[in-house]
Amino acid sequence: MKFAPSPTRRAAAASLALAAVLATGCSAVNYQATTHVYSGSDGVMFDAEGVKVRHLTFIANEEGGPARLVGVVSNNSAEDAQVEISAAGDTFPFSLSSGEAINLQNDDELIVSSIQAAPGAMQDVTISINGTEETVGASVLDGGIAEYRALLPDDFDESTVEHLEHGPDTYGGGAAHHDPDAAHH
Repeated sequence: MKFAPSPTRRAAAASLALAAVLATGCSAVNYQATTHVYSGSDGVMFDAEGVKVRHLTFIANEEGGPARLVGVVSNNSAEDAQVEISAAGDTFPFSLSSGEAINLQNDDELIVSSIQAAPGAMQDVTISINGTEETVGASVLDGGIAEYRALLPDDFDESTVEHLEHGPDTYGGGAAHHDPDAAHH
């Protein structure tokens, strides 16, 4: 004797199969943000020859003034690497042993003498890793963000942020302006 599933059981099985397809279908045809590699901080990234450059940025008060190069360079290859970073007429060569990583902001010698881009703009930077070369745009930032003030190669000018006034309604709320005379203060 053969067993035949009832029409109700067939309908339930078909519904479950359809639900499974629909539940996984979105991920099969839509863009997956978690598969996109990006620099999750200020600055740009560059990879070549097993060497990774991350968060490459310049910190400067003004266009034409000195700028500190910040970021991280790590050699993940099995060989030593020759790295050269050039911007605004200055070149910074260094060697990295296999497995070595350096934090550029800790080196007082990595100061561009005269940055060509103003804070808020992009500065062209040529990165060479074992002869593989690429030019990328790196952000130029000023002391508007308090954490960058100590990285400025010259003193921070408080007038840069004088126009930014905060009050109880602007902290954590993303509001751009504070009116101390408003009735709700």
